Amino acid sequence: MLIDSYRANREGKMQREKTEQEWIAWEDRHIQTYISILGEVPKGPVLDIGAGANHLVRAFNARNVKAEGIDFDRANFEKDTLPFKDNLFESVILNAVIEHIRNPDTMMREISRVVVPGGLIIVRTPNWQMDYKNFYNDPTHVKPYTPEGLATLLSMYGFETFFSGPALVCKPKILFKLPTFIKWQLAKYMRGGTRSMLLIAKNTKK
Repeated sequence: MLIDSYRANREGKMQREKTEQEWIAWEDRHIQTYISILGEVPKGPVLDIGAGANHLVRAFNARNVKAEGIDFDRANFEKDTLPFKDNLFESVILNAVIEHIRNPDTMMREISRVVVPGGLIIVRTPNWQMDYKNFYNDPTHVKPYTPEGLATLLSMYGFETFFSGPALVCKPKILFKLPTFIKWQLAKYMRGGTRSMLLIAKNTKK
């Protein structure tokens, strides 16, 4: 199965590149980015969907935030009910996951179910408008998004987007407050820039 081969290749590459502790420190940089945008650490319990080796979960745990990870070995995100109770999580994170899901309907319904009213969904994925030449270089990428398209998708399942911009990691807070066009121009050319996007939305269900 393609996804199994992809995971094995990814995990082998990760082991060659960094130690476990280095990967946990790397993932903590994402948490620092969320803090820059939100003004606080995302509230727990946190669910990391597509968690891989659980480095992000362990980074949250190191900050005394309860977190749990789930990957394709525990659930088929396109078809399966997530093995969690209703309204269990304050925050759900999809980091480089949604572009691998051909039909996100079941996954999005399940996320809305397990996230508390007012809870957050944090999504990082390539921005098709910026990265269309490279998107399909990854053979497991099946569904591209634009910022507008992803925000529309989230709204269909009761999530109201309040932050949309380049998925810059550990950059000055002021960058996240600039107008959208300027943020994307800087993200293309600055050192440590990105062509991926980050959207954060609130669950509006009652």
